Amino acid sequence: MSMKWKKFKKERISLNYTVMLLPHSQKKAIHFKTPVWTFGVAFLGLLVLTGACLFFAGSRHQLKQVQKEKELLEQEWEQLAEQKRLADEENKALKKEQELQEQELMALEQRTRNTLKELENLVERESQIRQELGLGQIAEDETEGKTEDEDSSEESENGENGTSADSQEDLSDSGDGARDALRADNGNGTVRIASADLPLVLAQNDANFTAIQAELGYLQSKLTEKTGQYDGYLNTIEEKKAAEAAEKARKEALRTSIVTNALQYVGNPYVYGGNNPNTGVDCSGFTKYILGNTAGVYLNRTAAEQSTQGRAVSAENARPGDLVFYSNGSTVNHVAIYIGDGRVVHASNERVGITTSNMYYRTPVKIVNMLGD
Repeated sequence: MSMKWKKFKKERISLNYTVMLLPHSQKKAIHFKTPVWTFGVAFLGLLVLTGACLFFAGSRHQLKQVQKEKELLEQEWEQLAEQKRLADEENKALKKEQELQEQELMALEQRTRNTLKELENLVERESQIRQELGLGQIAEDETEGKTEDEDSSEESENGENGTSADSQEDLSDSGDGARDALRADNGNGTVRIASADLPLVLAQNDANFTAIQAELGYLQSKLTEKTGQYDGYLNTIEEKKAAEAAEKARKEALRTSIVTNALQYVGNPYVYGGNNPNTGVDCSGFTKYILGNTAGVYLNRTAAEQSTQGRAVSAENARPGDLVFYSNGSTVNHVAIYIGDGRVVHASNERVGITTSNMYYRTPVKIVNMLGD
């Protein structure tokens, strides 16, 4: 029996190999044997090595994908921050331009009032000029002129004033020229303009009045234009304010949804490493699940990693939906969701599960706004 086993072991368990180091040489080929289990071990080792290489290659590829997504998110965040900064600058520029427009409008209104005042003064002056010209006394003046000529003739005939016949002839020759000349009444010193110059004076006054009316119309049109621009700026500012108010209301509603969604899981179990509050979850898995499913905010897996995200805020400025972090003295090891009124909801431990607590049941080391508002 032992002879047969040795023969079987010699023929079946060992494998023969022949290696020709130099195929075209005359040297003798090399023969050697190796057990089957040695070949199996080598093959298995090769499989394990190949699998390990594939696993590490896949992990590295996945890590690169995550890193790329993180870079894209950071770029988007920077773009949003830049857009917000530009919007703030544009809003400031609009406010400044609005102030300038208001100043221009006030100056234009003052100028319009001054123009109206000048127009009233011009109308009053025109009335005075008409009174001085005696537009209702022209016929009377001519009648007085004729009466004076007749009286002068009668006096010369009677010799009462000692006027010579030559003087009478000169006065009669002057005729209409005397009526058209500028005269002064010795009695009251009133200046009268000759009737020949009257149309020219009236035409000049009408031209001045027309020019002032044109200037007033231009000012009124500019006033209307500036008022339209001012109304446009007001509408733009109101639209921006309405958009900001709508965005603020949306953020507040989102924070309320986060709190409402988190509170519905109070009483569910705590499971270390768990990701679903319906079946069991730990503290960071709970915050990751709530903010991811309610607000679409991506969070890292552990509390320590989550504490490096978002924007830190003070306890006085904490709002519902912010994350509150706690530490064991050296590293962050717990996270909760702030729900307002100094309280938080969190996956506490295996004994109490998901529960609500006072925010200061432990000393918070950091409070973070993850929503970016």
